[in-house]
Amino acid sequence: MSMSSGTAVTEDQQSQTGFVKRNPYKDGPFWGICIGHAFTHWYPSSMYILLPYIVIAYQFSITQAGLLITLRSLVNALLTMPIGAVTDMSRKKHLFMAASLFMVGMPFLFIGFVQEYWMFAILFIIMGVGNEFWHPASYTTLSVRFPDQRGLTFGYHAMASNLGDMVAPIVIGALIVTYTWQEIIYWNFVPGVFFAVFILITLRNMTVDTSSKLKARAQSDGGGLKDYMQGVKQLLRNRTVVLIALLSGIRAMAQSGIMILLPLYLAMQIGLNAFWVGMTLGVLQAGGLIAAPIVGRMADRSGPRNILTTLMVITSAMLVIVSLIRHDWLLIGTIAVLGFFLYAMRPVLQAWAMESTDTRVAGTTTSLLFGIQSLMGAASPIIGTYLAQTYSYAAAFYFLAAVILAGNLVIHFIPKSEGGQTTE
Repeated sequence: MSMSSGTAVTEDQQSQTGFVKRNPYKDGPFWGICIGHAFTHWYPSSMYILLPYIVIAYQFSITQAGLLITLRSLVNALLTMPIGAVTDMSRKKHLFMAASLFMVGMPFLFIGFVQEYWMFAILFIIMGVGNEFWHPASYTTLSVRFPDQRGLTFGYHAMASNLGDMVAPIVIGALIVTYTWQEIIYWNFVPGVFFAVFILITLRNMTVDTSSKLKARAQSDGGGLKDYMQGVKQLLRNRTVVLIALLSGIRAMAQSGIMILLPLYLAMQIGLNAFWVGMTLGVLQAGGLIAAPIVGRMADRSGPRNILTTLMVITSAMLVIVSLIRHDWLLIGTIAVLGFFLYAMRPVLQAWAMESTDTRVAGTTTSLLFGIQSLMGAASPIIGTYLAQTYSYAAAFYFLAAVILAGNLVIHFIPKSEGGQTTE
């Protein structure tokens, strides 16, 4: 199916005629969504590599740098469920994806001009809100289009995000060697606008109806909203989904802490120049780029529980090792291994949650995941930077290792499934 085919069958039509099995490798909208996802992650990764140089230029403390990320995450946590609800009740998911791309890129037009700390905070928040618009729309679309291949498609979707996360710090780090960070900021807005237009055009004929609108219209006026609210209540009573969301939050705490601490540690403590800071962050993401589809496929075949347990134990150990290494090349290699196991968890958790919920509230399920991630992920940047500033970077990394290791306790309480159905 081409991305712009005018005769494409919509998802609600397919729900009436029966399941349509698609090959994601030949599905145009699938690749369009993956490309867009890469750019929603390009921008936050660009900011992480720029942050040490903004801190130096404006004489912020590293705790103030952590607070920027914490504020962004807290606002995201407040807005993510409403965004998911609106997404579930809309058939034009591509509009949300296009808005996301515009909002994550727009702050870069202004960051080079601002002087006050509170203005930096507002721009960080806008970028974060834009990122929240992407995930309910994209994961709902993939979940409905590929119900029996969620692990695979979510794996490639996550791989695309890792690609954006990987390339951005390498490119930005290399440019900082030659140009000032203010000069780099301005042109960085362009890809977001370009791909927002790209999504609007190529996915304009694709509709995804997860709110049971056809059934609701046949039964009674307003039934769609009633069905939706019942689905939300059922979701919040689903112990499996709630615990998976908590587990996602624990993983997000580790990731948020790592992403703020690593560039500060490498640039301001180890003394690497911008190019090597960017390369090291790129290597971290490269590990996830490789891991996502591999581990996603493994989870489809053998289930997520044992895989996640192993990933969390190894990630915790790698965080401790990173804090002990001082040799540049050995540190970079260790960070690559850390990235492999840390980012491999993401698609497994997302697929597990979607398999455990009703497609009518798929967007809200995604928003629950990302809302808990934002809420819990908000804690680690401020705690981690405080520990690094008050004690040492090693203390901050030990804290993150303990957090991710605690995730295994949550896995123990997630109900086991029987015959594909989760026991409550």
